Amino acid sequence: MSSVDEKSKEDTQISQQPSVPASSSKSPLKGASGSWALGLAVAVIGGLLLAKNLGVDLFFLDFHNWWAFFILLAAIGPLQLAYRCYQREGFGAATLNALVTAGSIIFIALIFLMDLSFGTWWPVFIIIGGLYMMTSRNQ
Repeated sequence: MSSVDEKSKEDTQISQQPSVPASSSKSPLKGASGSWALGLAVAVIGGLLLAKNLGVDLFFLDFHNWWAFFILLAAIGPLQLAYRCYQREGFGAATLNALVTAGSIIFIALIFLMDLSFGTWWPVFIIIGGLYMMTSRNQ
């Protein structure tokens, strides 16, 4: 065999070896952090409800609208988005928009948890609408 044949054979062997993608160096949990946190929250809530059914006295589940805590779960996503936006670009419009979203969800949950009257607090939704317009991502 000539040296040219040997070189092409080596090149073929090198190109046939499986390459390791650059993304494999990342932690497997890094991309799933959002679903991990939400899964943890759901598991904790399930555990609390099970404990109540087994006779454990949980003072925060004694009132009639304990189900409004589930509304608070919806605020986890916007809060995580606000944190990611803050890490990426600082305190900008995207961060503020995500915080307004989380604040809106938390406010709705508090209305139910604290037995507040929608008749009294409805103007807050107009304020929230104005905040959304001010923090729009399309600017």
